[in-house]
Amino acid sequence: MRKLLRLILNQILSAQEKAAPKLPDKNLYSYSNGSSSAHITSFATLSFDSKTKEKMQKLKCAVKKIVKKNIKTPEKLLEYVEKSGTKVIKIPYADKILSYVKEEEGFITPKSGLEAFYLNLVLNKRISFKTPEMFVLRDLPLNIYVMSHQFHKWYSYKMKLPGYDEATQENFKRVFEFANAHKAQELSYGEIMSLKEAIRRDLDAIDFVLELSKEQEGSAKTLEKIKKGESATV
Repeated sequence: MRKLLRLILNQILSAQEKAAPKLPDKNLYSYSNGSSSAHITSFATLSFDSKTKEKMQKLKCAVKKIVKKNIKTPEKLLEYVEKSGTKVIKIPYADKILSYVKEEEGFITPKSGLEAFYLNLVLNKRISFKTPEMFVLRDLPLNIYVMSHQFHKWYSYKMKLPGYDEATQENFKRVFEFANAHKAQELSYGEIMSLKEAIRRDLDAIDFVLELSKEQEGSAKTLEKIKKGESATV
């Protein structure tokens, strides 16, 4: 999954580069999402994302601290989410309910239109064409690593990192289509930049979980060595 997402990200980058020569000489095309921006000419693309990088560093430290504190009690992460104002719904067959709108269990960004109408009707028992951000899960015990991945994405959204607007998330659901170069080139410059951000947010969450699992595995091995009276040096 991680390798495939990186492959698609590279494909989108390639599509962006191919689009550049089509712009008139010295023409400037700009993209901004609030925390980062990019400017493209017929010669080069320059990105200015210092604010995003700063937010990412703060995000990593904050999420790591919260998750490690609740490593044995992933349910506490859901409590944290709910106390922060995000709706949490645990319901039988959540996976089947979400499959009708091509969503998966976990964090779901705000939606509008018919998909929102369906989710509100089934999950919230009300009629509305807009949904807020929410967590939707089956009523089962939580896996700390799966929950950490979704918690990381949710925290990124709450910090207003780019890639979470509705149009981009809809493209992200179709992300595997863009491994095809022709499909990738159908995207506008702004859509390409936004989709790159969405992929990066998911990769950031995956990398966080991989790092967390390695740390936990290392800690478990060290504890086992101590129990056996061996050196705790890793």
